Amino acid sequence: IYQVVTNMITNAIKYSPETKEIVVEVKRLEGKAQVSVKDTGIGIARDQQKRIFERLYQVGDTHVKTFPGFGMGLHISNEIIKRHKGAIWVESEKGKGSTFYFTLPLAKK
Repeated sequence: IYQVVTNMITNAIKYSPETKEIVVEVKRLEGKAQVSVKDTGIGIARDQQKRIFERLYQVGDTHVKTFPGFGMGLHISNEIIKRHKGAIWVESEKGKGSTFYFTLPLAKK
């Protein structure tokens, strides 16, 4: 889980070079913990959001500078969260930033 949070924060910093704020939140929902990492960076086009967790997929944009990488960070994060019986997703608008979320089930008492 540490790797997932580290990846999300690192991506938020990398894709938000003009901002000084990244918001990390943890919430308790019904039977779940939800973690989110929000940035105000370049955002992700809707058509690319469906593929962002695929292995070797990288967001590309001819109008905005993107950053090199292997396209594995979000794929690995997705696999980690799935193996912990959680869910992971992104909400984003091009030019307005992204919020990455994941949920994990809480232990039953």
